[in-house]
Amino acid sequence: MRSGVNRSSIPVFGGLILIPSQDRLHYYPIDVSAGILKSTALALLERYPNLKLCGLAGTYEQALAQLPPAELGNRMVIFLGSTLGNLTDRERSSFLTQIQQALQPGEFFLLGVDLQKSIETIEAAYNDAQGVTAEFNLNILRHLNHRFGGDFALDRFEHLAFYNREQHQLEMHLRSLVTQTIAFANLNYRVKFEAGETIHTEISRKFHLPTLVDNLSAHAFKPLQFWTDPQDWFGLLLCQRQCTVGEYP
Repeated sequence: MRSGVNRSSIPVFGGLILIPSQDRLHYYPIDVSAGILKSTALALLERYPNLKLCGLAGTYEQALAQLPPAELGNRMVIFLGSTLGNLTDRERSSFLTQIQQALQPGEFFLLGVDLQKSIETIEAAYNDAQGVTAEFNLNILRHLNHRFGGDFALDRFEHLAFYNREQHQLEMHLRSLVTQTIAFANLNYRVKFEAGETIHTEISRKFHLPTLVDNLSAHAFKPLQFWTDPQDWFGLLLCQRQCTVGEYP
């Protein structure tokens, strides 16, 4: 659903050349950035000039409410990457409910997920030697400085990533190296951090396939096909929306 043209979306659109009636295909990319939507549209239309495209600017929740009616024919919601794992249990259930409500029985949901793997493998990926994940995490402070007039000094925080066995999730934090007070000029607000105190910035759940299938089934989605990589680290599920009590196909 995110609109960027990248490694995850190109294979999907590559399949378009196999469909003879490309002029009947409609794509509705979703992104919070109107600029990203525009660049995505231009890139895709250059590759697939017959594609009908209309960008939806907003969050997933806002955009799902704007999806066109089912009269266009069978629709498919595509949610690639591993973003589902960044949601809490409540957020994930709410999101799947919104997908369920957006689709009619018989329509499709293509979902990408990050599968369970050894704790050592997970922690190594989020503590990479190149420091890519650490830089990504610290960039949150840069964003807060830019948007809210904060005075975070990035060298006074360190990246921390570990697997929380109790919650069955990878957690990312930013740990304060010293006792310090941060001021946000645009908010007229200050916050104090003790040395060793952390800011919890992200969670990343790794899914057990049978448990995920049960979760999808509870939201009226029947998995039809499952693909994975040779190491079984990542998965792609094609699901079909089923009828619930009181619904008719």
